[in-house]
Amino acid sequence: MKITSIEPTPSPNTMKLTLSESLGESARNSYTEKNKNEAPSYIQSLFNIEGVKGVYHVADFIAIDRHPKVDWKNILPHVRAVFGEDVESQSEKNEVNEHFGEVNVFVQTFKGIPMQIKLSDGEQEKREGLPERFALAIAKAQKEDDNVVMERKWVEKGVRYGELDEIAKDVAEEISAAYSQDRLNGLVAMANGKEDIQAAKRERFIDVTLDMLDQEDWRDRYAVLERMNPKEKDIPVLAKALQDEKASIRRLATVYFGMIETTEVLPYLYQALKDTSVTVRRTAGDCLSDLGMEEAIPSMMEALKDKNKLVRWRAAMFLYEVGDDQAIEALKQAESDPEFEVALQVKMALARIEGGEEAKGSVWKQMTESRKNNE
Repeated sequence: MKITSIEPTPSPNTMKLTLSESLGESARNSYTEKNKNEAPSYIQSLFNIEGVKGVYHVADFIAIDRHPKVDWKNILPHVRAVFGEDVESQSEKNEVNEHFGEVNVFVQTFKGIPMQIKLSDGEQEKREGLPERFALAIAKAQKEDDNVVMERKWVEKGVRYGELDEIAKDVAEEISAAYSQDRLNGLVAMANGKEDIQAAKRERFIDVTLDMLDQEDWRDRYAVLERMNPKEKDIPVLAKALQDEKASIRRLATVYFGMIETTEVLPYLYQALKDTSVTVRRTAGDCLSDLGMEEAIPSMMEALKDKNKLVRWRAAMFLYEVGDDQAIEALKQAESDPEFEVALQVKMALARIEGGEEAKGSVWKQMTESRKNNE
């Protein structure tokens, strides 16, 4: 059994290996440290590699999960050796990283009221509390027969980039801004049956106007923008939000531009790609990658020169997914990037384009198209 290709995945710290042999379409196995002894010998050998913490095997591919603190450059030679490759002669072979540098954000809620924040980078976890008024609202929303422990739930709030402490502070500020006392009171009333649930859900989204973004306090501006359900008609408002002095507002506007999914948003995402905030720039790169439009190739070629490694990596990944011949020179100039993951992704993009392999688009785009074809 040999490795035929290595591809990126949308999951943090995971890499997909396509193999020369298949288990069969219906076979699928998941292994961790707890059940690795039940696995075939080659899977057990993977667990002997420092940094490997999980293996998922289905059909003709294996997904390997790693500990984020262990570099792929230390893991990959040993993975290749397990499948019989000559590590010495393959030392220059291109491999690919997963989405790297990500911090996943979760918010614990009870009856729609935020309770606390949890952040995870795959290795470390941090929790952050919220102001006392949130705890008071939860107490008022709780009925005698409620079981808070059983009814509370974690809600995924996407991905951020940076230090855990800094992100925790930003997310706590944003939630505090988004949930005014009036909004909390409304959630309490709904929990106690004093407000119609369907009416409250309809009021979740509002039409945000340009003048709403003139409010002096950034918290008020963020609160109204957070209640937008972005459509193409909202582009002028989002364009104004993209000029806001507060990075949290610019980041949210960037996310919304990505949700609109038309070519009209591209100039604004290009603008966000040059923002002073790393988080805004990387978010813009993620949006452009999800959209997978060839028009963005020149802007992502330029982003290979970004001073932040997270942005450069996203640009290289985009060019691997979407790039064509016009990106070759920019990629060659970026081959010697000082960051291992960036240089690795650049090399893989170059290998695909120069090898004449057709661009498949992002994993997200491939999944979307696959679903459409199966409908």
